[in-house]
Amino acid sequence: MNSNLSETISGTKRFKYGSLILVFVLFSNICFGQLPPELQNPELVSINRMPMRANAFAFENWASANGFDKEKSANFLSLNGEWKFNWVQDPNKRPIGFYESSFDDSKWGLFKIPASWEVNGYGLPIYVNQPYDFAGHNLRYGKMNPPYDIPANNNPVGSYRKKIFLPKGFKGKQVFLHVGNAKSCLFVWVNGKKVGYSEDSKLAAEFDITNYLIEGENLIGFQVFRWSDASYLECQDMFRFSGIERDVYLFATNKLNIRDFKIKAELDQQYENGLLDVKVEVDNYKLEKGYLSKKDSFNIEVQLKDISGKTIFQERTKDFATVLGNYHSFISFKTSIPNVKAWSAESPYLYTLYLILKNKEGDVLEIIPQRVGFKKIEIIGSNFLVNGKRIFLKGVNRHEHHPRNGHVLSKEDMLKDMEMMKKLNINAVRHSHYPPDPYWMELCDIYGLYVVDEANIESHGLGYDLNTTLGNKSVWKEAHMQRVQRMFERDKNHTSIITWSLGNEAGDGSNFYAAYDWLKMQTSLPIQYERDIDYGKPNNTPFSEIFCPQYISPDGMLKYAKSNAKLPHIQSEYAHIMGNSLGNFKDYWNVIENNPKLQGGFIWEWIDQSIDTVKNGKRIKAYGGDFPLEGPVDENLSDNNFCVKGVVDAYRNLTPMAMEVKQVYQNIKTKFDGINRIVIKNGFFFKSLNNVYLRWALQENGLVKETGKLEAIHIEPQEEQSFLIATNFKRNASKEYQLNIYYALKTAEPFLSQDYLIASEQFLLNELQANNSTPSFKNGLSVSKSNQILQIKGRSFSVKFDIEKGLLNSYLKNGDEIIQSGPIPSFWRAPTDNDIGAGFNKSLRIWRNIYESSSAVEHSISSIDNGLIKVVFTKTLLNGDAKHRQVYSIYSDGSIQVENMFEAIKGKYPLLLRAGNDLTISGDFANINWYGRGPGENYWDRKTNTFIGQYTQTIDEQYYPYARPQESGNHTEVRWVSFSNSTGRKIKFIYNDSLLSFSALPYHLNDLDPEMNKKQYHSGELIKRPEIYLHMDLNQTGLQGMDSWGAWPLEKYRVPFKNYAYSYWIKFD
Repeated sequence: MNSNLSETISGTKRFKYGSLILVFVLFSNICFGQLPPELQNPELVSINRMPMRANAFAFENWASANGFDKEKSANFLSLNGEWKFNWVQDPNKRPIGFYESSFDDSKWGLFKIPASWEVNGYGLPIYVNQPYDFAGHNLRYGKMNPPYDIPANNNPVGSYRKKIFLPKGFKGKQVFLHVGNAKSCLFVWVNGKKVGYSEDSKLAAEFDITNYLIEGENLIGFQVFRWSDASYLECQDMFRFSGIERDVYLFATNKLNIRDFKIKAELDQQYENGLLDVKVEVDNYKLEKGYLSKKDSFNIEVQLKDISGKTIFQERTKDFATVLGNYHSFISFKTSIPNVKAWSAESPYLYTLYLILKNKEGDVLEIIPQRVGFKKIEIIGSNFLVNGKRIFLKGVNRHEHHPRNGHVLSKEDMLKDMEMMKKLNINAVRHSHYPPDPYWMELCDIYGLYVVDEANIESHGLGYDLNTTLGNKSVWKEAHMQRVQRMFERDKNHTSIITWSLGNEAGDGSNFYAAYDWLKMQTSLPIQYERDIDYGKPNNTPFSEIFCPQYISPDGMLKYAKSNAKLPHIQSEYAHIMGNSLGNFKDYWNVIENNPKLQGGFIWEWIDQSIDTVKNGKRIKAYGGDFPLEGPVDENLSDNNFCVKGVVDAYRNLTPMAMEVKQVYQNIKTKFDGINRIVIKNGFFFKSLNNVYLRWALQENGLVKETGKLEAIHIEPQEEQSFLIATNFKRNASKEYQLNIYYALKTAEPFLSQDYLIASEQFLLNELQANNSTPSFKNGLSVSKSNQILQIKGRSFSVKFDIEKGLLNSYLKNGDEIIQSGPIPSFWRAPTDNDIGAGFNKSLRIWRNIYESSSAVEHSISSIDNGLIKVVFTKTLLNGDAKHRQVYSIYSDGSIQVENMFEAIKGKYPLLLRAGNDLTISGDFANINWYGRGPGENYWDRKTNTFIGQYTQTIDEQYYPYARPQESGNHTEVRWVSFSNSTGRKIKFIYNDSLLSFSALPYHLNDLDPEMNKKQYHSGELIKRPEIYLHMDLNQTGLQGMDSWGAWPLEKYRVPFKNYAYSYWIKFD
């Protein structure tokens, strides 16, 4: 039974309201020369705080209940908005007696609730990953002494005051204060009297303030400390903001009130009929005189309505139930409902259950509406089942973050999160690492996301050893237990939850064992905890019912699938999406979808946690170590840009990685049989394709030549069907053809407009032959040499080489310089965040500018005939470990064939970041056309979302502004690319024997890679240069998409230290 529907909570006697005041007096006389004792007592997590209840609201009548909008209820009073506010960094300087009505706050400023302090000018925004923000990197693990590490003279305190008048409708009712959250702890006063104390910064604290209120004006006071003993359990990978960051309001109830309820809505073994179990707690707040309480009579009615408003179940208590004053009673309802519509993330069908409380006269006292979905979650063998189906969880980890508002999200922000997840084919979310705003939970129920709800527990900075972790210390048991219990009690009725998580990266131990035992008695849903699993011996995992590891590679997942492991494998975190990343994401899902035991995972993470900031007049995505902007920065309290790693950016806009997520997560699979037929598989588990149509396009050399449409592709879930693509276009054997398949919606769905593209695929029907055409010789060429400069002239062009450096350093056409330098052999790229994590910025840095820095060059010049001259440069690299030979064939029409031959002679070099050439061309040639993959940037191991075609863009569209400057803008499988200026003059690169990769940016390598060590650099500070810097490559090493602290790209996506050769043409118009 629900803990709040019984006499005890976690073995502790439940005191009724007001009876804790005697205990509270022990802590009421705070000495203002030191931290309050509550802040350093792990066993004390609250005083006078109400037990957590289900997320719901009691409305006064049917009209308000049907709207589900508590803010329109006469029983609701919002306290959001401006409060008088005082902030001090030194807690010893916090105001004394500020909660008294006589206190003079005329010199205080105004500050809003909800709001994070640090993004509003109060305190230092600190981002650290594993350490504690009050201790930093220098004080971790066994060096710490919880709870006494918090600086006594540096613990910011915010004090709030607000005067209010109660609505007339509150008179005679029980009045409660709801504080949506407070980081890290909260003291409450009403009219000068201390009401209570609360810890746990991601769940609401509610206080019964009825006896503290007076007629007329009332004064409410809050005091929030940035750090307390609660902070030891809140060491999450995020900006560590403070303040009151969720809604604050008063609500009123009658003296008889439905205080809490628990709904269990499941399916029977055949997944056809609904099993409904409702338990209701009715409280009586009546206080009486005399020796014996008199019972009050009441009636509870339950109504369950479908989406049309039809009542499908109705029942009420037989006769009348009774409840004593200042006590509670429990009522239960149980029934079976035939042929219910089941809830899933794909088809989130919700019924509405109404709990109606009436007095003995039959008057409606209150109505609580609750959305209810019927589902069944099971683990059978190593399979995680939803409604009997072995689904895939295509998930993300979601932090609450806004680039201007910190941890404060509006309803519009949360709706935008839901919209973008739906657009990107995401079907699951892990709440990392705390329960979210309750409105988000409602959205997950309504629109359909599978939820892993996670307790607000992470003590990463103390490590995982059982000797140091708080999870194994009895003095911290109550803190752990209440965070798990209160999460469950608040969210227990939310249909979208499929798994409960005990926390994240907080070690293991007896406190987690106890939390698991308690939670298992409350729920039939699986319980997981990543630090409880045994990575090496999965079957030795003590209690976690899901093997939920972090950052296992595709090969590691395949190994698990082939092992004797017994648990379903769902990664709690994978595909660390920091900077230019998410390589090998398709490889992950090739393994997941084709092997047993593997059922998906949750990308780390959903949103970039950057702060929109202006620095030196330029707008940047600020990250750890950027504050204070004026410096100096305490590096002990920074993990730099490790916080910027999202599928979407901080404003919830698409990133290049988002498009790969959408493509790989898509739910329609297509295969081509080679004879104009395709096989379509409906990858949904509960939804047909009746609302989907197919359109196709036949491309010739990347241009659409024929299109078609299939209106009816009625395929049931997990079924497949073959369809004919009837193309009539006559094909030319010398040209290349692609077939593009697109799936779009016939009618709009939530957040997705009519014709929205939900899936796509491209098939290469034949391969383009290599370009072996040779220009005809019409005019002669002249050769001249002056010192180290070799010049070759034709009718309308001239090209210059520096023969001592082995470089082409100028190409002029009709007197205008087009090429300023290059093609220069190159083996380096501006390191990505994953490159830096793997140490490549240091271990491979020898390859940066290795060609230019080598002086061992040989050259030769040969005239083949009157219209062709060959210039050959051979350079010895790495003291003879490697050699590069470059051949320029200059033709009389001005075209150049460039041949590159790399020879790996000896030595052990793990890989090359690039195999290619660098060029610098005039900035006038800013218009780009190419035939290859596009339109977005793509790489060897992240190109699934980009199709081969012809595309037109500009230079200004090529660089994606990752928070920290790095490699960007690459395009693979390029047949040709041209750059033109406003007069129509053009330079064109055409592959000769191997398809090319290219990028073109207005930034030099030194802009994107200014030094070996990562510093506080930002793309927003880049200054566009007048030149264009090109890569014309054979290939780049992949981006890698496993982690950002050591993983290398998969071996098949590495450019090895081996011989290679490739060539291309440069032509001018």
